[in-house]
Amino acid sequence: MGNIEREHFYQRLEGAPLAACGFFESIITHFERDNVADVHFTDAHGGDLRLAIPGDVLNQRSKRNFATMYWQKNNKSVFARTYLSPEELKIFGFADATKPTSETEPLNSDVHLGEDVWRYGALKFIQALEISKISFWRNKSKEAY
Repeated sequence: MGNIEREHFYQRLEGAPLAACGFFESIITHFERDNVADVHFTDAHGGDLRLAIPGDVLNQRSKRNFATMYWQKNNKSVFARTYLSPEELKIFGFADATKPTSETEPLNSDVHLGEDVWRYGALKFIQALEISKISFWRNKSKEAY
């Protein structure tokens, strides 16, 4: 598992602007270098990118996602879900962040990232993802003890 899901993720990006592809590559590259993060892909939404903390780091059996994201072809935006609350994402300038509609959703915010973000704001979003990871790790580590 992993390679076919990764292929599906990249197939979903076919025809996307190069800047949108670069946005995802920046995130992937950043978190692949991180010893406390696991970059993985699923077939959800036709192919999505997930950022997780490995289970052994959390003293749990399985990894846990702190962010998910995928390209939305129809409206040319990135849909992302993070562990940060909508209010916390707003601090980073993502004013349209909302709470997920599903009560069972383990992540805390939904946000649609338009061209201004995927073209010029990858670093700002990576910073928000870093805080999402740290916040998730701290909270889940406390639960384990």
